[in-house]
Parts: sequence; structure tokens; C-alpha cells
Amino acid sequence: MAATSKATSRKQSKASGRKKAPDAKTKRPKTRRKSVFKTRLTKISRFWLAGLVFLTGLTAITLVWALNLSPPKIPNTVELSSSPSAKSPPASVKQKPRQRFAPQVRPASTEPADQMRAKIASQTSPPVRSSAATGRVYEVFDTDLLEQKIKEVDLALVQTIMALHLDPRLVRHLDIQIKSRDGQKYHTQSLAIGLDHDKHGFINALRENLRQWVDGARLDPVRKDALKQEWQIVLLNLPTHTLFLEFNGHGQDPDPVTKPLKPGIGPRLVVIIDDLGESVHQAAELAALRFPVTFAVLPQSTKTREVARLAAKNGLDVLLHQPMEPRDYPHRADPGPGALFVGMPREEIKAVLSENLTQVPQAIGVNNHMGSRFTADSEGMGAMLEELKNRDLFFLDSLTTGDSVGQQQARRLGMAHLRRHIFLDNVQDVQAILFQLRKAERLSFSSKEVIAIGHPYPETLEALKIWEKERDQRIQLVSVRDFLPRTALSAGR
Repeated sequence: MAATSKATSRKQSKASGRKKAPDAKTKRPKTRRKSVFKTRLTKISRFWLAGLVFLTGLTAITLVWALNLSPPKIPNTVELSSSPSAKSPPASVKQKPRQRFAPQVRPASTEPADQMRAKIASQTSPPVRSSAATGRVYEVFDTDLLEQKIKEVDLALVQTIMALHLDPRLVRHLDIQIKSRDGQKYHTQSLAIGLDHDKHGFINALRENLRQWVDGARLDPVRKDALKQEWQIVLLNLPTHTLFLEFNGHGQDPDPVTKPLKPGIGPRLVVIIDDLGESVHQAAELAALRFPVTFAVLPQSTKTREVARLAAKNGLDVLLHQPMEPRDYPHRADPGPGALFVGMPREEIKAVLSENLTQVPQAIGVNNHMGSRFTADSEGMGAMLEELKNRDLFFLDSLTTGDSVGQQQARRLGMAHLRRHIFLDNVQDVQAILFQLRKAERLSFSSKEVIAIGHPYPETLEALKIWEKERDQRIQLVSVRDFLPRTALSAGR
């Protein structure tokens, strides 16, 4: 018993003299936690790596799919030819018209002045305009420098009125005259502008717009007093716009509509819509207006025959809108199928014209689509007009160039001939179009008979709907046939 006790005592002494061994039970849980953490971290890393690879692949697939489905990019600008094409294309060559995007008017802009001037020039005298829906090019025409700058000033005025939120009805055309300098015709106009706030704000805004958008324009004071101010806009040392600023404290209309003149007396106005033939719906909306609209229908369009029939059914005059070669074909624009080109033999001109008229048998006359080069060519115009005369049809010159010989050739042949006075929608903005309509109204008081041409833009239709409710009732809206001598149309037509 004593021996056992001693042995136990020695063991306890040795145990107390040695270092205590670490407790395995307390050490093992720490190692296990680290191992579990590393395992989870590895799994998470693999998961995110796999997700990243998946998203990268999905992005690549989406990009490839989008590139395969998206339409080809259409440039906004094209290289312009330095001179008109000397060689006319064969009649059998029919190129598709190149699509262009007509610039939209904005109330204000922060663009650099040079860019804005280029944009305004393209809006006021657009080299190319097209339908967003069909891609069909609408017009190409060149403009004399002074007349183009006058249109730019008109746009600057409209933009100033819109930017200041003025009532457009308070802007009245008092007078419009056609003058000439060195054989170049241009318009001068006088406007009364009713203001219900500070005149200085209007003048400052207009001066800034002119500075940015119209090279060489000058705004000069003529007369100032408390209730009325007179200003002139000068272009190339010629006064082109006279502005009478009237202070109307309550913003009342300074020109209430006066009593209409008796029927048969006074100014007359014709509204023609060009480039119809792609939409029956557009044609139906135009036919529903409460005044006569003359339809100018393009040949070889998708709805040419239907649109011409709809117009005739509604008692509206129809013209064949004959495509003709523009000055910068084919670099700038293509007149489309059924076009007449400089250098075509007379028999070919006759055949093309005959084919197009077959599609629009309701036509009582022809006007030109584009044609800044063809209408300046005496031989081609002479051949075309001779064929029209043989068919008892008249020619209406859209005047896409100041060099047109249409009037000269028509007089030589002793046939009926009309000319466009004003374009309504060089700028595709409702207020700008209304401005042009009011200008056409005022011009009709001095010229007695005015022809205004527009195009089937949504903005044009909206402006016409507004204008028919507030137009000057003293002006008769008539059909184009009413401007012709009674002997110009055959009895059966």
C-alpha cells in the first residue's frame, strides 16, 4: 500500500516537473474552422469566376447579334461634286434615291456659329430632303445668295419668337414686295410684332440669333418711341426686313380679322402639296381639309394610282410631279424612277413622259420634282413642253433654280405656264410653316395670285389644320386650274 502510494507520488512529481501537453480537443476546432473558411472562399471564387466568364460570353453573343440585325449606318453627309455631271446617264439606269435626314428646328442652340450657319443654310435651302418613312428624296434646289440669306433671317425671326414664347398670332406681315438687283429677284417684307413685355429682350435675342446664324446681317434702329419702334435688317447693304415693334400691354391681337371681301374680288392663293404617292392616309388627310389642295403625284411610287384617284374623287386638281435631273446628280441626290435627264433624245423624253402620265391619267398639268439642271436646259425643256402642249397640259415651274428656262420656252410655244412663289416647309417646324403661310397671304395682296408649295411632312399637315381655322378670310383659296386661262384646259378634262 505504501509502495503504491510512493509510486503514485513519483508520477505526480514527474508530471508536475514536465511541461503540460497541449489539449488536443481545444486545438482541433481552430484548424477545422480555417479549413472550412478556405473551402468556402475557394467555392465563392470559383462561382464568381464562372459568373464572370458567363457574362462575358453573353455580352459577346449579344454584340454579335446586334451587329447582325442592325441596319447599315447611313452617313449624314456625302461628298459634293465640284461641278455638275457632264455625262447624262442612260434612261434605263434607275438608281434608288439616297436617304437623307431633314434637320429639325430647335428653339435655341449652343452649337458653334459655323456649324449653326451651315445647318440653317441647309434648312432654309435644303439640298436634300427626304421622307423618314420611305427614304424618297423630296426636293433639291439652289438659291441665289441674297434670297437664301433672307430665308435665314426669316428662320432667325421664327426662332426668336419661339424662344421668347411669344404668341405667333401677334406677328403680322404688313407688306411683301419682290425687288430686283442686277437681275436677281429677292423679297422685302414689313412685319408688325406685338410684344407684351420688354422690347429690349426681343431685340437682344434677335440680334444674337442674327449674329450666330446669318453672316453679314445687321439690325439697325430707324425710329424709337414709348409705344412703337422701327428696326431694319440689312443684308449685303440692302434693307430686306422692316420690323415694327408694338407694345400691347395685355398681349391683344393688333390686327383683328376684318370683314371678308366679296367673292370674286381680291387676292387668291393656291396650295400645292408635292411628292405624294407613297401614302393614301396622308392623301386622305389632305383631302379632308376645308379648302382645296392640289395634289402633285410622283410616278412609279407604291400608291401613285390610288392617291391620284382619291384626289379626283374629292374634286381636287392633280399634277404629275415629274422627276428631273438635279444639278449634282448622282453625288448629291437622285430624282428617282421615271426621271428626265439632260442629253436624252427627244423621243426618249416623250416615251418617259408618256409612261408616267399613264400612271396619273387625272393630271391636268405637270410640275418638276428636283430638276435644277434639267429645267435650265433649253433643248430638254423644249422637248418636254412640246409634248405637254400636244396633250393640252400646262407646266408649273417649281423654280428649284433661278436659271430655269421654263417660262421662256413656254412663251415660245404659246402654252400655259405657272410659277411657284413660295415654299412652305423648307424648315420642318409647325410655327415656321405657319410663318410662311402668313407670308403667302400677305404676298397675295400685292401679287393677287400666289402659288405656295409644301410637302407631305407631318408638321406641314398640322400647320395647315391650324391655319385653316385662323387664316385671313379675305383671301380666296382656289384650285390651280383657276389660275389658268379658260382655253388652257380642254373641255373634256
